[in-house]
Order: sequence, then C-alpha cells, then structure tokens
Amino acid sequence: MDQAVSVITQPARVRTERGLDRLVTFLDAVVAIAITLLVLPLVDLLAEGPHDDLRGLLGNHLGDFGAFVLSFVVIARLWLVHHRLGEWVGSYDRAFLWVNLWWALTIVFLPFSTQVVADFGTQRLSVGLYIGTVAASAAATSVLTVLLRCRPSLRREDVSAAQVDVVPAAVALLLLVLALVVGVAFRAVNFYAFLLLLLSAPVERLVARSRRRG
Repeated sequence: MDQAVSVITQPARVRTERGLDRLVTFLDAVVAIAITLLVLPLVDLLAEGPHDDLRGLLGNHLGDFGAFVLSFVVIARLWLVHHRLGEWVGSYDRAFLWVNLWWALTIVFLPFSTQVVADFGTQRLSVGLYIGTVAASAAATSVLTVLLRCRPSLRREDVSAAQVDVVPAAVALLLLVLALVVGVAFRAVNFYAFLLLLLSAPVERLVARSRRRG
C-alpha cells in the first residue's frame, strides 16, 4: 500500500517549461484538427455530384448533420474541461505526459466515432463506441486531476491541493459510465443517455454536503 501511494505522490523527473508549452500547443492542435475533421464528411456530400434540391440533400442527411453538431459540442466540452485543468499546471512529468496523450487519443478517435454514428445510427455497437470514447476521455481527465492533486511539483506555486477538486471529474466519469450502460442496454434510450450528465451539479452538491457533515 505504501508503495502504491509513493508511486502516485512521487513524480518522475520534472521536465522544462518549454516542454510544457509544446505539450499544450500540441494538445490544442489535436483538438483543432479533430473538430475540423468533423466537417469533412459534410463537404463530401456536396462532392458526390450535382444536387438540384438543397432542401432534399439536407433532409436526407439529417443524421450526418446531427452527428456533426453532437461531436462538435462534445469535443468543445472536453477541451474546455481540459483547458480549465491546465490553469493549475506548472510543470509535468512522464506520467502526466502519457495520460495527456491518452486524452489526445480519445479526441482523435471521436471523428471516426461520429462517422460511425452517422452511418449506423443508434445500433448498440455504435452507441457503445461513441459514449465509450467520451467516457475514456473523461477517465483520462480524472487521472490528470488526481495526479495534479497528489503531485505538488505538477501544480503552479500558487495552486494548493485543496483547489484541485477531483469530485467534478469523478462524477462526470461515473455518469458517463452509467450512460454507456444504459444507452447500450436500452436501444430506445441510445444517445439520450447523455442527459444523465445533467445530474452532475446535483450529485456534486450532494457530495459537498456529505463532506461538510463528515
């Protein structure tokens, strides 16, 4: 047990500030490219040939447009959470780097998951693949939050461990895992399972009250 705690609390060799800047730039570029890739299938619709009826074209591909909007919002939300997390970061180590690459992998994979949804709709596998990708991204964010809380060398000097609250990330992850189970198990629910995330704020308040009582 002591060894496990030591692994979490004792960082590997800390890297340079220049390296941290490059990491942030790289991750932002990954997000920008992923969001751009989302629109390419929509552009390809126009390249398929001449279309006399624009309304008919749009109506026949509502699923493609819906998948685009959903994924744009999802990637934007994932980036905003990661961006806020970055406000606490003052340095990085090997574990922090690899977890960020894990997070980047989930972002890069989302355009593919989006196209799967556009092509296969609400089939259980497409729902599982999409929500599972978002849950994997939330898991990476949760691990990053734990690392920041447990490793002082990763935080900016003016950021204390108490400021790094792991509850929001943990609650979001648990709700996404629940959404994955519900969305796959009940095909009629499918992507409406994302509405479970609306419970994030009430659950966080419940946890806060429990902490105060404790």
